[in-house]
Amino acid sequence: MKKKPTVYIAVIVVWLCCAALLGWSLSRIIIGLDGYGSVRTAFIIALLSVNTLILATLWLGSIKDFMFSAAYAVTHKKLQREYEKVKSAPSPEKPPRFLLLYCTCNDFNADALSACRKQRYSNFKTVILDDSSDEEYKKRIDEYAAHGGVEVVRRAERKGYKAGNLNNYLKGRTDYDYFVVLDSDEIIPPDYIENIIRYFMYDKNCGAVQARHVAQSGKNVFQRLMGLSVGSNGATVQIIKNFYGANALIGHGMTVSRACYEKTGGFPHVVAEDISFAVEIKNAGMNIIYAPDIVCSEEFPVNYVSLKKRQCKWTQGNLEYMKKYGKDINRCKMSWFEKLDIKLSHYSLPIVPVLSLVLALCTCALGFIGYPVIGYSLAVYAIMIVFLCSPMIPDLFVYHKDRNILMLLPYFLLNIATYASLAPMMIRTVICGVFGKKAVFTVTPKQSEKFNLKEILKYSWDSLLFAVVIGALSYFACGSILPVIFIVAGCLAAPAIIALSNITLKESRGVFISARPLPLKQGHRRLNRGCNFV
Repeated sequence: MKKKPTVYIAVIVVWLCCAALLGWSLSRIIIGLDGYGSVRTAFIIALLSVNTLILATLWLGSIKDFMFSAAYAVTHKKLQREYEKVKSAPSPEKPPRFLLLYCTCNDFNADALSACRKQRYSNFKTVILDDSSDEEYKKRIDEYAAHGGVEVVRRAERKGYKAGNLNNYLKGRTDYDYFVVLDSDEIIPPDYIENIIRYFMYDKNCGAVQARHVAQSGKNVFQRLMGLSVGSNGATVQIIKNFYGANALIGHGMTVSRACYEKTGGFPHVVAEDISFAVEIKNAGMNIIYAPDIVCSEEFPVNYVSLKKRQCKWTQGNLEYMKKYGKDINRCKMSWFEKLDIKLSHYSLPIVPVLSLVLALCTCALGFIGYPVIGYSLAVYAIMIVFLCSPMIPDLFVYHKDRNILMLLPYFLLNIATYASLAPMMIRTVICGVFGKKAVFTVTPKQSEKFNLKEILKYSWDSLLFAVVIGALSYFACGSILPVIFIVAGCLAAPAIIALSNITLKESRGVFISARPLPLKQGHRRLNRGCNFV
């Protein structure tokens, strides 16, 4: 599947036009400045220039999102025909040996693992790589292994996070051809192995295949609405990246060949081991393929608190990734547009919140020195709203013929408010990371719980405080909170967002989006014992 720079050429052209418009607008504003005095005028020009640079930077990511969605709308039928070629790939001479590596750390899910093991393929072995410290979880895992005939591997020193767990088992092994990485809540379809083999047979230089994911039906309102994003991204954006960008690995539902693992030297011992390993694969001269026809399911974080912990881990991991792999990306064996795609995709998580804060502070500073910020803010926000909507466009492609289309408006509002309210935590995480705080792999809590008022305030006080401070600053500087309205509104909504997980929903046995249903309740005692590793 040959990659082309077409989409990124379009992204750059559109961005340059937008940047030129910003530059022209700045020049017109500077020409029109009058009556402020030389010192104040210099400060105004400096602050407006900083804001213009920040807006141009933020717009690059938004334009990329918009152009990816546009590219999918134009090319999805053509790209589907490319994927059809995989089906004609020859079968291997003998069934390859597969490992299902189930990674867990105090979050074992017996039903999910049992469902994964119901493969219509015989030559595989299941191994639980257990990093749990909780004795209750260890007991449950041992009981499951005893009844299901599954190997359990534990290590004395839990170093290197998930990457270290995988390397501990895989280093030096030669008794397999491919391994599949499973997370604790992962459910792969029964024909997963059968279909994944075709991709490796189709491209002899393929080192890893990443399957598509959808969200399981949520246990509460928060989980169900926010889970919409999982299916839409996998059904559109990741397909475009497969042909016009850089393929990502998400750390689960992915299959890696032994040749690839040995050639790369294993997983890097970092928090974001998946995106780091993807760079190592490309440096090794091998390919990564995205497989949209292989649909796995996973749970979206069960509540706001779980999402906050996951987002903190991702922010730490991406910052660590930037520091350790920035130079490697520049030197790696990728085309220029793949490198750009990696940076736009992974650098944005720690950078965007910080730039947004600087933009807000500069705007408030303009207000303090007497510049009419309200009119300036209205023009900026008019364009920003368009770009804010661009990441939501894939949802329309996936849900426009589905009953879930009715949920897109509340989902859109909830999505913006949720991630805006996480800004204080992400800014704090970035600052700590810059000043040397080591990234920590945090396991995302999987258990649903209801929060009382005291707990809601406990988990939202930072967002509320941030909203009050930034809102007051804007009001006294500009006479209005309009310049920071998105951040303030999102942060003030944090308690209500947390409370959404208190509203439970009827459990569904299928995944949330329109895809082939995957069973969620599979007793491990009923597991087909006919799967033997040879």
